[in-house]
Amino acid sequence: MAESQPSSTSTNSTTEPATFSQRMTSWLAEYGLTTAVVVAFFSHFVNVFNYPLYLGDEGIYLEQAWAVLRQGALAPYTYVYDHAPAGWLLIAFWEFILPGHFDAFGMAMNSGRLAMVLLDVVSTILLYRVALRLTDSHFAALATTLIFNLSPLGIYYQRMVLLDNIMVFWMLLSLDLLLSPSRRLMTTLAAGFVFGIALLTKENALFFIPVIGYMLYHRVRATYRVRFSLVGFSLCALMLISLYPLYALLKGEFFLSPTGAHVSMLSTFAWQMGRKGGSILDPNSQFWVFFWAKWWQKDPLIIVVGFAATVINLLIGLRDRERSRNFLTVSALSLIFILYLARGSVIIDFYVVPLLPFFALNVGLVLWWFAQQRPRGGTVLASLILIGLVVGFVAQSHDEYFVNQTQLQIDQLTFVRQNVPSGAQVLIDDDLWVDLHEPHGKNAVYPDANSHWKIASDPAIQGTLLHNDWHNLDYLVMSNQLDYIFKLNDEQLALNAYDHSRVMARFVEGDVTVEVRQVVKNGSSS
Repeated sequence: MAESQPSSTSTNSTTEPATFSQRMTSWLAEYGLTTAVVVAFFSHFVNVFNYPLYLGDEGIYLEQAWAVLRQGALAPYTYVYDHAPAGWLLIAFWEFILPGHFDAFGMAMNSGRLAMVLLDVVSTILLYRVALRLTDSHFAALATTLIFNLSPLGIYYQRMVLLDNIMVFWMLLSLDLLLSPSRRLMTTLAAGFVFGIALLTKENALFFIPVIGYMLYHRVRATYRVRFSLVGFSLCALMLISLYPLYALLKGEFFLSPTGAHVSMLSTFAWQMGRKGGSILDPNSQFWVFFWAKWWQKDPLIIVVGFAATVINLLIGLRDRERSRNFLTVSALSLIFILYLARGSVIIDFYVVPLLPFFALNVGLVLWWFAQQRPRGGTVLASLILIGLVVGFVAQSHDEYFVNQTQLQIDQLTFVRQNVPSGAQVLIDDDLWVDLHEPHGKNAVYPDANSHWKIASDPAIQGTLLHNDWHNLDYLVMSNQLDYIFKLNDEQLALNAYDHSRVMARFVEGDVTVEVRQVVKNGSSS
């Protein structure tokens, strides 16, 4: 925020706008970070166990954390190197220290969601510090964190147990260390180490490397240790990242298997690189489907304001690269991730998560810049714009605080425990996986409740256990629109079982429907 200095010649000549600016500056310096933390906690904690609906991807990461604690493995099924494991190792550590572990808060997913709330609070502190170090303005820092935490699009995804949320935390910590005013070599090395953890949490952190490298170079180029810093940062990150391919090498699972006898890190990498989501020029591509059906529908305000602020900061930075380098780097953090989302490969709707803190950071810097341009009234106008944005975000946020969607899944789980034998062969989505496998009081455990993904792709489940025959399935526990997923991915065994099943129970709330179905092996289904 623009700082107003009192006159050196008069103690009573301060105008009213300057007095307002001084008072706000003083208040923000004392209470700004506290306000940001309180808003972060309550915006994400209120109704977190009820909304949004438990997602299958959340269940995957939670079940992999479960496998770390209960089986000493990286996954309960064959680990196929689809993601590096740092994210769910952190979740496993959280579950280990939590009294009650996975059952601490009822449904297993709730323990993971509480971890996401706490992680968002820490991420808020880091984002506040990053904005403060870029601008030396508590106003910019608070504006950034308010936008980050009140955007309904952010709340929706940041509550979920997603690797993207964990990666954002490590990215912000790395940026905070890079921007440290001390500029000590150990701080730079620590930033490299932390960035390596971010990459081992979610591989799309890779796309931030050009901007991180640019920031690092311009932070240390005028010092005598420029080479030590650049090489040290890189080596610290690479040494940590190298543990992942080394693990695959030691298991004999790094190189391609000509006969397909084992999984391979390289084959998984090649498969992921070859997946296509459609060109951004195609209005039916995945990018535009998620843009209109998910992101725009949930929160058009953050998209419009965040992108506009990114463009403004880019123009400011290009106009004077030396004096406005921070504007340029902050806009680049958003732009480079937009390019990642629009690259034409497969994306999932929650891939937008790492873009949101940098959209917020861009808006915070623009408001600070605007306040600087008008010394007398800029602070007031920037504050009014911020208030308007906050009101706009809150006005869009009814479901986040008042809707209960997860009760459907609680009722579904209760029905399964009361009506499905524990020894049955059950097809499930991953949202209930841990609940059905983790011992919980007197509730039955379902060792043969298997993810539909593994039934479709894992030979140990599809071939050895089910013998490629839908008749060997007994029940289907259907999450919302799971039958559509069957068709989308051509899961033939699941489709055949679904077509020969009858509804035992159906739970509906709005446009969300979950079911429990019994496979009818002889006679007609309904």
